[in-house]
Amino acid sequence: MAPKGPPKKPKKEVDWASDEHFHQDRSMIYVEHTYECPIFTTKAEECGTFFAQRIPERKFQLVRNKYGKQVPREGAFEIGFSQNARTSVHEIWTGLDKGPPRRDKFPNYESLVPEVQKILKKFYPDKAVGVEDEEDEDRDDMM
Repeated sequence: MAPKGPPKKPKKEVDWASDEHFHQDRSMIYVEHTYECPIFTTKAEECGTFFAQRIPERKFQLVRNKYGKQVPREGAFEIGFSQNARTSVHEIWTGLDKGPPRRDKFPNYESLVPEVQKILKKFYPDKAVGVEDEEDEDRDDMM
């Protein structure tokens, strides 16, 4: 039988928002999942792998149960996403009120892609604004 509870040795917590580790192109995936069954851990890992493969131009960092410091709620499988470590976390999936059957607690990751892309676009004002500013300058030059 699989052990219940957090992993024996949680990964060392890294402050991804610190100047030393921060990278604007590293998106954060936060998963809260229960330990009542090993499938929850597997699905959390699948989530991180899916987005890394689906959106290869971005780096993704998976953070599970706040590196084991968070005691997950019973039956929890929730996914939060942020454009990078210095932006707010947006909940994109909650399986708390879903199931049984257990499979209903987990999303089809492909269905989450539009929401993730929306969050990524929302926090890219520097790129979007830069293009618009150039167009505005061209219009000003014409006048």
